[in-house]
Amino acid sequence: MTKTKRKEADRNQEPVEKKLSERELALLSEKNKKFNQDATANDCVADLRALQEEFPLKFIGRNFYRCNGTFSDSTWNQFYGTFAEFRRQAKLELTREQHELERRIAKHAALDHYRNFYNKEVLPYHKKYVRTKEQRSRFRDIAVCSDLHDEELDPFVFGVFLDACQQKQPNVIVLNGDIFDNPEFSKYNIDPRSFGVKRRFDFVKENIFAPLRKACPKSQIDFVIGNHDWRIIKLMADKTPNLRVLLSDVMGLSLSDVFGLKDFQINLVAKIDLAAFQHSDVKDELRENYEVYYDRFACSHFKNLNLGIAGTSGHTHRPTQITFASVPMGKMTWTETGCMSRTRAEYTDGMDNALNSFLFATVDTSKIRDAVQTQHYIITGDHAVVEGQLYERKQFEDEEK
Repeated sequence: MTKTKRKEADRNQEPVEKKLSERELALLSEKNKKFNQDATANDCVADLRALQEEFPLKFIGRNFYRCNGTFSDSTWNQFYGTFAEFRRQAKLELTREQHELERRIAKHAALDHYRNFYNKEVLPYHKKYVRTKEQRSRFRDIAVCSDLHDEELDPFVFGVFLDACQQKQPNVIVLNGDIFDNPEFSKYNIDPRSFGVKRRFDFVKENIFAPLRKACPKSQIDFVIGNHDWRIIKLMADKTPNLRVLLSDVMGLSLSDVFGLKDFQINLVAKIDLAAFQHSDVKDELRENYEVYYDRFACSHFKNLNLGIAGTSGHTHRPTQITFASVPMGKMTWTETGCMSRTRAEYTDGMDNALNSFLFATVDTSKIRDAVQTQHYIITGDHAVVEGQLYERKQFEDEEK
């Protein structure tokens, strides 16, 4: 007999079971077992635990137990329903309550550094440079803009807002969320490696904060945290590789120094829990992050009519106005301002359906009812009229040149 024929004969004489898969072997073994009416739940559990002790490094799954365990599926199934529950009762797997507790412990342990970062870096600048208490006049002016998105800023629209603030010298200037953009960490398919974090921070300081402070040296400037700003603060708390580069360039500087809050005396409005876990939790936190001025006018990045007072929000990039009445505040409006950024960013698709706008509000502090009057300036093209002053985009382009 040749060597090849001998090998074929040996293979033909091999037991059939060796050619079967683990599942097929398990089913075959299960067929040979009978329902044991005398077995108790404790007997089943003891058998499963004994098998685990015999194979301490092996995960005892259903098929393995069928091949090596004592009792049939129908025997243990009458007590536990599923093999996963059988394992739980044998203390080989955590219970649902134990799993839930472990997940909650892990979640809070993972988020502790966010809370520590907030307490150390963010909270100290919440209302640090308040100036409204020093004001004595009956009428107070508030200038509000939102959604500047750092390098996506429209220089014409912001230039109009800046000049109007310089002429009016409002008591408070509110940057109502999304001062930063960072699309690299949003839903858009942008490579995070292209994130120019230092360049974006410098842009905000040089082109937004510095001109505003120079134009209105006595105004209180408030920076309300929006969803894009939230992301950048969490990235700083996480010390991502991009931000490690930034922090190495400005070694020893805090969030305040990087943002320029101290240099330009800007308040953070940041009543938020950075450790918010679910997306819905983040939305709830940002919706509750608002500031009320003179007890009569609210500024929030997200619309919040539940406050029962007049106010303004941004976020949508689409100007709208809602009128309503409340007791005891009387007739009021809530205004959603448009964006201060270009109405179509380079990285977005679809129609250019956003609009630019900003808001001036005048509060009569001597009245409770009907105390707030607003002027909403919507800019739809290359010119704007604010407080009787005509502005053209061309003049801002010429200034840049």
